[in-house]
Amino acid sequence: MQHKDAVIDEKQTPLQQAAAAEKNNDLALAEKIYKKQIQLKAFNAAVYKRLMVIYRKQKRYKDELDIINKGLKHFDEYRKNQSAQKHVNASIKRLSQRLNKSLGLTNSRGKELYEPAPVPEWKKRKATVEKRLKKN
Repeated sequence: MQHKDAVIDEKQTPLQQAAAAEKNNDLALAEKIYKKQIQLKAFNAAVYKRLMVIYRKQKRYKDELDIINKGLKHFDEYRKNQSAQKHVNASIKRLSQRLNKSLGLTNSRGKELYEPAPVPEWKKRKATVEKRLKKN
């Protein structure tokens, strides 16, 4: 595949192609590949993160905010699907809940106290982008 004098190896995975396009400063091609990966519905935090970086480099804060929101929503759906698919033995589930509580990872009702990665990073980035949008 050729795009703007850059040759992308067809044997590479789409993520490798996008990384190569970024390295060659072909942000439009990288963006296109990353968006295609998001449309596949398989959650990959790295794809969202790279798109955020591309938009930040181009000062496209509105697009960056949109991709952050989409990423947070997709991650939430991904976590719900993962927990719904697990069929865990009741004794193992109780043991895990007790362990999490004793380690301070959950409160007395079993609610998680800490958000899993990449959520805190993305929320911080979202606040930054919202500030920049208010300035403009």
